[in-house]
Amino acid sequence: MTVRWITPLLGTVAATKMDDISGATIIDVRDFVDRAGNPPEAIRPKIMAGVQALREGRKTIICCDHGISRSNAFAAGILAVSDEISLGEAVRRVVEATGESEMRPDVVAAVQLALATPASERPRSEKKERWLLTGANGSLGGLIRRTAPTDVELVAPDRNELDLLSGSVFLSLFAEANEITRILHFASPRIGNTNRAMGQAVTMLRTALETAGNLNVPILVPSRWEVFAGYTGETLSVTEEKQTRPHGILGETKFLCESLALEWAAQGRAAVTILRSGLVFGDGIAPHFIRTFIRKSHSGEPVLTHVYENGSPELDLIASVDWVSAFWGLAKSDLTGLFQAGGDALFSTRQIAEITLLGAGRGCQTEELPVQGKIANIRLDFAKLRQTTGWSPSQPTAEALTRFLQTLPQDRAQSLQKGRQ
Repeated sequence: MTVRWITPLLGTVAATKMDDISGATIIDVRDFVDRAGNPPEAIRPKIMAGVQALREGRKTIICCDHGISRSNAFAAGILAVSDEISLGEAVRRVVEATGESEMRPDVVAAVQLALATPASERPRSEKKERWLLTGANGSLGGLIRRTAPTDVELVAPDRNELDLLSGSVFLSLFAEANEITRILHFASPRIGNTNRAMGQAVTMLRTALETAGNLNVPILVPSRWEVFAGYTGETLSVTEEKQTRPHGILGETKFLCESLALEWAAQGRAAVTILRSGLVFGDGIAPHFIRTFIRKSHSGEPVLTHVYENGSPELDLIASVDWVSAFWGLAKSDLTGLFQAGGDALFSTRQIAEITLLGAGRGCQTEELPVQGKIANIRLDFAKLRQTTGWSPSQPTAEALTRFLQTLPQDRAQSLQKGRQ
């Protein structure tokens, strides 16, 4: 027998391990499904039976097929009532005692409904919108926090408060407790160009999607131009209707995340908005290669650019002020679906290097490294976003980029070198 004891009297077990159990009250929850759809009115009698057994001092064991999800969710409900604590706290105690964090959030949600009135039916304590922002310490997350309008309150837990890799139960409970009305999912692995990071990114997104679906709140997810990086050797202006063709770990990761989010939306499981954008610069943000150009331009090193068989890479850049305008305009519009925001032209890495060097007063001290193969040059057409929200870049990208790179003081350049996008 392998009972995992949560308290001296309350435990959970897989049904295959309960043959030798005697002298204990067994609460069998195998008839319930390990997904959404369990009726709260059928759950409550099971919970109250467990509560009654504990109050009478009897050992009480909850069993399901594997002893992982349903049994632990029901045990958390029993513990919440018997110890007069919140369900969130009860779930934490169950996970700590059993080591099982893979409770299905929709089962936990059904247990919550069986215990009390859901948050969506309780009177709200504030008039402000309360939006959950994951990845608040990233560059775009920080930009969102700094530019939030006064009628939106951002709730931004860090990695230590909520681990998006451990399933959506805790995130759902956190979001419900904080009366969240929208999720902005900007969390990503710290290092994004590894196979492990790809799996982590998809897992974190699915956690956020499950929470959004469970609480019936909309979710906004960012993406990038790299979902088209497989159009090697081509220079294209692409709309949202263009067939994606990812290349490289980052492109494939963004492709998988986009596909997952759009499939959830297509099935009606969550209200999803995706903002696909070019590379953001300004307000302390710059892509890695620009940070390298800045560092070298201020240290006196030659600035090295790559040259592929079809020439220097050409990139779609968007000023931070314009990205912010696109983001908030879309987020507050309640529009769902896929949208793109980018600049008005492509810029080669050599052009960017030369502008950076001129800003540092060094002239065109550049070197080129030939690279085998061809590269895609992709500009994101933003006509759909302009038609639906009225957004367009507030200034020519060339002017914004030149102003950013040529007026960057030395101390700010050094600070920017440590940043991350």
